[in-house]
Amino acid sequence: MSRSAADQPAIYPYTDFTPVKAKKKRKNRVLKDSPTILLQKTRVQLAEDMDMWLPQCQMIIDTSLKHLPFASPRILCLGLGSPTTSQNARVQLAFLLEISDRLQIDRANITLYDPVFTAEDRSLLGDLRLPLLPENRNGHYRMEAPTICFMPHCDMGLYENVLQANWTADQLSKLLLIANRLADYTESNPTQKLESRVPRLLRLAPLLACHPFPVSTSWPTAFNNTSVQYISPEIFAKQCFSDLLKLPGPSEQSR
Repeated sequence: MSRSAADQPAIYPYTDFTPVKAKKKRKNRVLKDSPTILLQKTRVQLAEDMDMWLPQCQMIIDTSLKHLPFASPRILCLGLGSPTTSQNARVQLAFLLEISDRLQIDRANITLYDPVFTAEDRSLLGDLRLPLLPENRNGHYRMEAPTICFMPHCDMGLYENVLQANWTADQLSKLLLIANRLADYTESNPTQKLESRVPRLLRLAPLLACHPFPVSTSWPTAFNNTSVQYISPEIFAKQCFSDLLKLPGPSEQSR
């Protein structure tokens, strides 16, 4: 008996088959954020830090400025490091921008210098409209106007050079330091070494009003030992301060 069409086995047409080689898996390429984006993210992290570290530091700066005749200070930043290659330098730059915005300091009145700045660093700072000093004076910069000197984690010799360049009562009265606690250098080095290398720092450190920043749990190494330091008006009125200034003032190099 013949089968009906429904009972016939299905016949599928086949063509020549060429096996496809498996493609090699490509590694996922992670696109790096630009220095500008990284800095923006760091500023957001600073502002949103759960420890409220930034507002505490801003309050310390605000309170310190009330003790000084600072109407509209400038900012001089030395020894920042490379913000495009160093996370610590990046968050320090973010901090600098945050406090300058809070104090309404125009970017044109913020100057920076560090010999380690790369071309990429200079490009980033240029995009931020932050002026760079044209030459390396090794800290011999005179403060012609009230100035916040932001010098995170610098060598004590650089602090000494800044003091030497401004070694008059008038110029020192215009200076507010955000820097390593200077007294730590005098407490951890032999007096003979300090006398020969940093005589002004040695004499001035014990007289400074010093307000340390709180410990930052998010950036412990970027701001450890950082303090706001200045000479209070009460110290200026004392005879010991007049005696202190008998050391040689600004050298010809710093003029």
